[in-house]
Amino acid sequence: MLVLSLAGGCASDRPPSGGPVDRSPLQVISSEPAHTATGFSGTSVRLVFSHPVSGREFLGALGISPALGNYDVAVNGREAEIRIFEPLKPETTYRIILNKHMRDMRGNRLGNSAVIAFSTGAATDAGSIEGSVYAYSLAPAPDALLMAFREGGSADQPDYLVQANNDGTFRLDNLAGGEYRVIAVNDRNHNLRFDPETESVAVAHKVRITTGTAPLRLRFPPGTDTTPMQTITEQAKPNDENGTLSGSCRSDADALAIEARRKSDDASFLAAAVKAAKGLFIYAFKSLPPGTYTVSAYVPSDRKQGAKPEPWKPGKLEPFTPSEPFAVYPDTVRIRPGWLTDGIDIMFRQ
Repeated sequence: MLVLSLAGGCASDRPPSGGPVDRSPLQVISSEPAHTATGFSGTSVRLVFSHPVSGREFLGALGISPALGNYDVAVNGREAEIRIFEPLKPETTYRIILNKHMRDMRGNRLGNSAVIAFSTGAATDAGSIEGSVYAYSLAPAPDALLMAFREGGSADQPDYLVQANNDGTFRLDNLAGGEYRVIAVNDRNHNLRFDPETESVAVAHKVRITTGTAPLRLRFPPGTDTTPMQTITEQAKPNDENGTLSGSCRSDADALAIEARRKSDDASFLAAAVKAAKGLFIYAFKSLPPGTYTVSAYVPSDRKQGAKPEPWKPGKLEPFTPSEPFAVYPDTVRIRPGWLTDGIDIMFRQ
């Protein structure tokens, strides 16, 4: 049972009156227990914020892993308390996560997820998995919610979760060492849950991801962006108005494909990379229309050298099918009419 308790006359959730409006971001100033504390045996967790918050906002932003079934919250101004009414698991690291969209009484947001980890044992788990999440257009995916599931755990309830930052980067921290199934959910309604009827899923390039993996890249499938469906062309027809693009990619893969995706209209151009030496591929687009591009490399599923490239395959959740591994050049690339753009080299680590 979950009960919301509001202390200090805050049930009306009205903002404080008087004085100039404070527009500084909401922050967690302190917690009890402190982040990474060990030997916790208490029955409550206390948080202090930089600004007053409402009980309803705090409850709606709160996530706990492993999940608790019996607790309530009390909020009084800048202080919030999570009161726990069930025994905590021994030798276990718990994580309190606050939604980055949580607002204070003035409407100021946290901006990034706030995570507080503490352990009932002698040590706090220190494993991590970090990386980036992309929309299908290869733009950052700031609404991505990362979920990690331990082997033998619940198929519906993630053991760990964290929101991506505004640039699409993430870090799943304080993980127990081992292997995890990792997915990203396009959490459009910001409720820290997966709503399969309205939200899409990006899956990792392996069935199991080991702690210590960095960088892990995930990309949402097509049709989930606000941009139009892309037009895919193996190579644009040569003309004086087009430019060229070439570079290299270091990878131990058997085959690589290169995608150049124009930002203005989401048009996508594909080229097969050629293995020049062990661990080294080269590629060339002999003709690309002018524009600003995002360039990526991926390992095609057929893994055949010289095969006509097909669009990157995203995999699927059920049955779990890994996506094709990919890497993204860190900067956008400008193609100008008649210009040769070279040296666009991609470091590919699987």
